[in-house]
Amino acid sequence: MRRAVGFDLGETLFTYADTPLNWASLYRSALTRVADECGQSPDATAFECAEQILSRHNTRLHPRTAEVTAEAIFQAILKCWNVNDGDRLHPAIAAFFRFFQHRLVAYPESADTLISLKKAGFRLGALTDVPYGMPRAFVERDLRAVNLEPQLDVLLTSVDVGFRKPAAIGFRLLARNLGVADDDLWFVGNEEKDIAGSLAAGATAVLIDRENLRPQWGQHHTIRTLSELGVLLTN
Repeated sequence: MRRAVGFDLGETLFTYADTPLNWASLYRSALTRVADECGQSPDATAFECAEQILSRHNTRLHPRTAEVTAEAIFQAILKCWNVNDGDRLHPAIAAFFRFFQHRLVAYPESADTLISLKKAGFRLGALTDVPYGMPRAFVERDLRAVNLEPQLDVLLTSVDVGFRKPAAIGFRLLARNLGVADDDLWFVGNEEKDIAGSLAAGATAVLIDRENLRPQWGQHHTIRTLSELGVLLTN
């Protein structure tokens, strides 16, 4: 029987230090970077229009199941600024996400845990909901920056799947891509949607509760650090 473990990324394998989970308070600063990249000087009304667009797509404020791409979001923002999105769209997207990526750090035990699981014969993958339809290339860059990419056999983002957690489809696609049955997948995440999606797909749900808040979301197992995962998987 093949064995596989899937992971959420943010607040599970790595974190953006000093960056709030809800980015709303940083919209203006990030949009200023976007404007500079595009050679624009939006007035207050134009900035407010862009902030409203971001707010509508802020899943911390407005949860959604169907995913929306960054291209769709920033086409709307550039239209609001009366900018032709032809050659400005992708630089605008890059400027926005680079603003939030500069404080990326992996948890101390992440790399060692993945390496030990790989050596033990587990297939490893990640399924992550991305903010504001963030393109896959930025997720890959994050993983390379913290030296975790080589350990993952499969990466799926909500843009790849077309749906966000807790939709079961992403977990089932992860299992399929890892070459295991749904019920042979263990999934580790830090949010209720990670647990709900795992359970809906028939996977084994593992909650990582770094702050010892002890929520009861129906998970099969709870761990405080990733270092505890190996013990669970070998017992």
